[in-house]
Amino acid sequence: MQMSETEEMRERLREDFPYWCSKLAKIVTKQGRKIPLDLKPGQLALDAELEAQRAAGKPMRAIVLKARQVGFSTMIQAKLMHRCTLRERWDAATVAHDKETGGKLYRMAETIYAGLPNDDELKPKLGQHRRQQFLHFAGDGLWQQGDVFPDSRYIVDTAGEFNAGRGGTYRGIHASEVAFWARINEKLTALTSAVPEDPETLFIQESTANGFNEFRDWWLDAEEGRSEWIAFFWPWWKEPEYVRAFATDDERERFVIGDPGSPYAEEEPDLVLKHELTVEQLHWRRHNIANNFGGDIRKFHQEMPSTPEEAFITSGQKVFDGYRTAQLLVKTEITDPKTPTLENPGPVLADLRPTDLRTEPTISGSIEVPQGARLEHRQKGLLNVDAPWRLWLPEGDDGQLIRKSEYVMGVDVSGGRTDTTQEPDYHAIEVIDHRTKEQVAEYRSRVEPRLLVLQILLGALYFNNALVAIERTGGWGGAPNSILYNDYHYPFLYRSRKTGTTNDRVESRLGWDTNVRTKPLLLSGFGELLRIEEDGIKSRALASEVRTYTRTEKGTAEAEHGKYDDLLMAYMIAQEVARLSPLLGLQEGGSGVIQAGFVAASGVQGFGARR
Repeated sequence: MQMSETEEMRERLREDFPYWCSKLAKIVTKQGRKIPLDLKPGQLALDAELEAQRAAGKPMRAIVLKARQVGFSTMIQAKLMHRCTLRERWDAATVAHDKETGGKLYRMAETIYAGLPNDDELKPKLGQHRRQQFLHFAGDGLWQQGDVFPDSRYIVDTAGEFNAGRGGTYRGIHASEVAFWARINEKLTALTSAVPEDPETLFIQESTANGFNEFRDWWLDAEEGRSEWIAFFWPWWKEPEYVRAFATDDERERFVIGDPGSPYAEEEPDLVLKHELTVEQLHWRRHNIANNFGGDIRKFHQEMPSTPEEAFITSGQKVFDGYRTAQLLVKTEITDPKTPTLENPGPVLADLRPTDLRTEPTISGSIEVPQGARLEHRQKGLLNVDAPWRLWLPEGDDGQLIRKSEYVMGVDVSGGRTDTTQEPDYHAIEVIDHRTKEQVAEYRSRVEPRLLVLQILLGALYFNNALVAIERTGGWGGAPNSILYNDYHYPFLYRSRKTGTTNDRVESRLGWDTNVRTKPLLLSGFGELLRIEEDGIKSRALASEVRTYTRTEKGTAEAEHGKYDDLLMAYMIAQEVARLSPLLGLQEGGSGVIQAGFVAASGVQGFGARR
């Protein structure tokens, strides 16, 4: 049967979201005026991509990275209202990063609903509601008896409460400002589990960036095609409103692109070349940097990005400069890519095996002491229980890795589980070139302590009798130091210096002690290496720990909740010990191996020459 004109219009309103917005939805402008919601180009582009997913039989999923104040939150709230009011049992949740934002989003949705025409098919009556939290669309039916249409619910929760995704099923979710949530992965995983894999379901994450955190990981997976989420980016220069007219033609003529006299003009020629920006857009940009961002161009990059790369630069409450840590993550995507290629193969994965075992007496019996270590490359596809060493070393003509330097090894020994809500800490070993201060190897595992000691020894032997600094803070490094010194008789173990004294006298205890005097040295020293871009980092995992190292409200520095800092602590210790300890000037021996200038018969005899 052919539909009437009224039925056709209602069907179009049901299926054509932009049409519904322009005809029925109302929003309040910044000036306080209520106007129709005519979707802007960015909003239309996002909706088109979502509907293309639905048409292809896929669930609608998008990660929206955006500039401030471009209207995506409003558009997403409208899309939830469109579906909640016109589709049966289409429950939706908005999850905001705080209550204030949640309240604003609720008021957007409430305003859109309130402005709908008084037509029961287009504006179902409310069965229940709770201000700033809950709306139940029940139509004219008896909702207490379940005889209602559409019987859809719209709720608002905060990421801090974290109950929105537990125990329920939703057809639509708007996750707002995800980059500012705590424990992003944990919460998103729970929420995604609450939304069925159905073409009629909708899940949108939207956020401005907040550095290289887990939101960026979700973004990269979408951008690089490793997930079915759309990576949708809308830069400031695509926003039609972001232009600033000149007062006069003469003022426009005087505007010089890339003007050396303007502190914000350096990037302008590149922006014009890449994006064909007009002088009115550049005029708007200069005005906003100066007047809305306090002259901080990096803050403008974060809030009003031209590219996704710009968006993820941040300062926040991180210990280390956000701009430098952002550069660090980009750099390690080459030295340690998630997906290795022929051009960027990443580190060598290998195991270290003992050679020339000798039986030595100990207090508790005897022990097999390796006199050397050999490298055994990991075979692809081979299941290994223990973790591999990861090495960044040049390869010789014979295919062997070249070691032609002196090396320093920093070790952070795990104390086990420090937080019952996450996995135990890792043991971490970081090896750097003593001369260049560049990272050459890394080892991280949760092996039992006696196996860790063997890995420390094998690493030290392989890296030309490396100077080994094991953190003893908390007592966990005491046993490895003692076993290496007393049982394995390894001579090159670092002894702490007594800082803050006139002669920096040597303490009697082995290992590095991280305390109120030495930790600031680690942080300031590594921060300076970052600043001058001589950090030497090659590992993506290490770089990730640098960017999630956070300053707490109490002023202490530690990994943010759910993250680790084991690699970072080991690396900072290695760098500081390398700074404090003189090079021995070892001579190159055969096969690219450095030979020590003396032979240490025991830990006591050999220690004094290298501490």
